[in-house]
Amino acid sequence: MRIGIDVGRVLHGDGGVAAYTRRLVTALAKHGGAQEIVLFDLDRGTGDRRVFEAAFGGLREQVDIGAAASNDLQSLDIFHAPGFRMPPIGAPGHIFTLHDLTALSHPHFHKLDNRVRSLTSTSQALARGATILAVSQATRSEAVRLLALPQERIEVVPPILDQHFTAQSNSDFDEERLERIGVEGPYVLAVASLEPRKNFSRLLDAWDVLSDDLKDAHQLVVVASAQWLQGAVRRRLAKLRRSGSVLLLKDVPTPELAALYRGARTLVFPSLAEGFGLPVAEAMACGAPVVTSHRSSMPEVADGAAVLVDPEDASSIADGLERVLADQSLRRDLRERGFESAARFTAEAVVPRLIEVYARSVSRSRVGLKHV
Repeated sequence: MRIGIDVGRVLHGDGGVAAYTRRLVTALAKHGGAQEIVLFDLDRGTGDRRVFEAAFGGLREQVDIGAAASNDLQSLDIFHAPGFRMPPIGAPGHIFTLHDLTALSHPHFHKLDNRVRSLTSTSQALARGATILAVSQATRSEAVRLLALPQERIEVVPPILDQHFTAQSNSDFDEERLERIGVEGPYVLAVASLEPRKNFSRLLDAWDVLSDDLKDAHQLVVVASAQWLQGAVRRRLAKLRRSGSVLLLKDVPTPELAALYRGARTLVFPSLAEGFGLPVAEAMACGAPVVTSHRSSMPEVADGAAVLVDPEDASSIADGLERVLADQSLRRDLRERGFESAARFTAEAVVPRLIEVYARSVSRSRVGLKHV
């Protein structure tokens, strides 16, 4: 197959969609066999291969660069839109990644421009007859419920983990990285952006009521980029940071983040709603025991390898933390089960499933053309 992919977010942005797309392209190029890959920049129309190579750190020979013109689009078998832009008319059958539907299910967790962008792109994909690629069964269920889509129109393929997220590393190398960013002693790790649905306010409430013995013995390390409506949380974090009980980090490179996961006593991720919940998968792959929410996609991602808590109850979050921090055998069990669970998200596991989805979508598209 000749597969077109929009990588505009990788070239001109950052965040979750850019990371998802970068891993998708890298894994397909390495593990996709004879598949041909053509990259497009639907954001700005860039066609200079050097720009793409700089963004991806190099490209394999089977990766071409296309222009959003009819000839390049018509040469494709399938076009994958992993972000917020659909290709121009003239492209073949489409795949559209549905990262989540929280703009519909939890609109109060989003700014207006983000809701408009998310819902507009989803509406365009549906109007164009795209195959919807949900990142989890939970997201698929949301699409059936909120968009009234038939289940057969929605495929489920999870995101691919970055290759850095593994338990295998040089311990001295990790220790040096952690010392460089100021991590000292046993710590609890929280990884999320500072926005309402990530639930930092209740996480800090839980930290306040944690037993003094455990709180005194552990540092809370927060890796978070500032987003919106979190002024009160930032002030609380700043106060805790001054007291020395919380270390606040931002813009942590992937190798350092992997080292943080590997060294953590536990990851705590009490999000209120996620399409997937990537920190849960990343932590499990690195061997960190996980405490996470009992709702949305988190139980599916953890698959029995995490302590599940009620994210709307600070005492439930605190109880989950106390269970893990006070019980070494539980941490060991969660670590082993986490490795098994995270294996579902490696490139070797995901790419064959993705290629099968592409092939089914191509077949459906060709059948549809015969009936036009």
